[in-house]
Amino acid sequence: MKIALVTEWFASHEGGVATHVRELSKWLKDKGVDVCIITNEVRDDDNLDIEIIKAPGPRDPLFRLNLSPTLGARLRDVLRDVDIIHSHHAFARLPLSAIYVAHKLRKPSILTTHTVSFFPDLEYFWQTISYSYPRYRLRLKKVNRIVAVSESAKRFIRYFTDREDIIVIPNGVDIKRFTPPREKEFGKNLLYVGRLVPKKGLHVLLYAMKRIIDRDREVRLRIAGKGRLLPLLKSLSRMLGIDKNVRFLGYVPDEKLPDLYRSSDMLILPSITGESFGITLLEAMASGLPVVGTDVGGIPEIIRDCGRIVEPGRPDKLARAIMGLIEDPEEMRELGEKGRERVERFYSWDVVGNRILNLYEELL
Repeated sequence: MKIALVTEWFASHEGGVATHVRELSKWLKDKGVDVCIITNEVRDDDNLDIEIIKAPGPRDPLFRLNLSPTLGARLRDVLRDVDIIHSHHAFARLPLSAIYVAHKLRKPSILTTHTVSFFPDLEYFWQTISYSYPRYRLRLKKVNRIVAVSESAKRFIRYFTDREDIIVIPNGVDIKRFTPPREKEFGKNLLYVGRLVPKKGLHVLLYAMKRIIDRDREVRLRIAGKGRLLPLLKSLSRMLGIDKNVRFLGYVPDEKLPDLYRSSDMLILPSITGESFGITLLEAMASGLPVVGTDVGGIPEIIRDCGRIVEPGRPDKLARAIMGLIEDPEEMRELGEKGRERVERFYSWDVVGNRILNLYEELL
């Protein structure tokens, strides 16, 4: 069995889709599956011991989508020798083109959607958008199975298709790589990991930090990630007078992430919209950390009783949730233990990967 994983983005700093595809490919290879990755641009993953096929062509400057007019012909040549085409991301050109080519080649195909966009509850708005692009709805009819990474992602893709057979298989995490320290004394070191983009709500977190530091000057926040908002966030930190308590780490390589989590006491994900899942939540929970997230997209599905969920865009409520945990180290420990147990039960790659592998075998 040979599987082609198709993704528009694959460099490790390009978000959760890239992380999911990378980890899935490694898990499949460990299980003896022949797997290749088809993508646009690879910068920091060239040393991955898996066949990577780069799709030629220019990319647009905003979303980095492949604009090549010969993309379909190139994919046809590549996909002839694979058994299943597994595309990732329902709103990108390369994975959608792979679905079309798979249909023409009569190869089974799967589409995993990782997306919840802004204002996802505006049903009539999104359905109007959907019917304005009939070719897109037709493309979704041609794929054999649609998988969503969360219930919220499933609800969103339903605006664009009448299919009733969409299933939920979440993102996974390597629970052998991300592990709790043997002994943990919870303190006041907060952590954010992810891209520095507007939907992540980092400005809300900085305003919350101002409130927190006014109460306790020993609280520290580390922000790991890169993005176009970095200069603005640094300026806001200085303007609020919290720059001595906030440290911007920039992009942190994958191999250093486990130690970063283990040296922290709490993960914060302050997203304000468009968060279908949140892989960093899994990594933190696997590392034994309590988490604080917002009531956005798939975040509540993951956290459940393993952390705190607050209203998005409210620095006051975010600060209150964070301080409530800091002032109760025993509760932090209990939430960290619950999070680890939940990840082992539902989100380890052995659990998630086997569900995907079973789907491949079903299609064959």
